Amino acid sequence: MTAISRDTACRAGMAPNPISGDNGVPTETEDDRKRRIAWDAKMIAEADTQIEAGPFVGSDEIDAWTDSIGTDHELPPPPTRRR
Repeated sequence: MTAISRDTACRAGMAPNPISGDNGVPTETEDDRKRRIAWDAKMIAEADTQIEAGPFVGSDEIDAWTDSIGTDHELPPPPTRRR
């Protein structure tokens, strides 16, 4: 699953919603809260996995590239690589 915002997931019925009704009064029960926290933890773990598996560019390479922009010796954007 691709990481999505809690608001989007709540509106789509994919995640527990702690706010109910137009007045914005919290109606979350203790069981709802536990389900929400478990869902948050699952989404964070999935996002962390995607970040670790995704492309990476070191900050030193980014700094060198951005520092070179507009100079006579401008560098090409650094290549991405897997961690």
